[in-house]
Amino acid sequence: MHKTYEFLSPLPAHEASERIEKLLSKESVEFTAANLTIASVRTPLVFINADRRLYSNRNWIGLNPFIFVSGVEVRCEQSNNGFTKVTVRINRLRTFLLVAFSVVWSMLLACVMPEPGGVILVVVVACAMWFGTVSFFGGRLVKKEISDCLKNS
Repeated sequence: MHKTYEFLSPLPAHEASERIEKLLSKESVEFTAANLTIASVRTPLVFINADRRLYSNRNWIGLNPFIFVSGVEVRCEQSNNGFTKVTVRINRLRTFLLVAFSVVWSMLLACVMPEPGGVILVVVVACAMWFGTVSFFGGRLVKKEISDCLKNS
């Protein structure tokens, strides 16, 4: 359910933490910050396409990846070699629930379809939702946005 990423940043730990706080604020994530640790309190939950929190201009997809996750915790630690070790821990409960919801709906739809088509539909929906939502939106894209905000000068 949780996914952890680690990477190095050339910025000092306090500056890296401040940049991540600004990113989370811009993406409508409510958080607490203390001792170079940032923990989300609430991530945006979007129900309609007209909600501006759904969209982002910080990635090539154009979607805010923080709406797909239940929580994010970021820890910045200054290392001896001058770099900052950034640890991003993502709670992906929301993405798992979204996949389960989609698979259940595809199974219901598959019940009224001919047998090979229904099975194929369920498998395709399950794979697409897993790789798209859990792996990409609920993991790599969140990590990429955080690492990108630390690269820009």
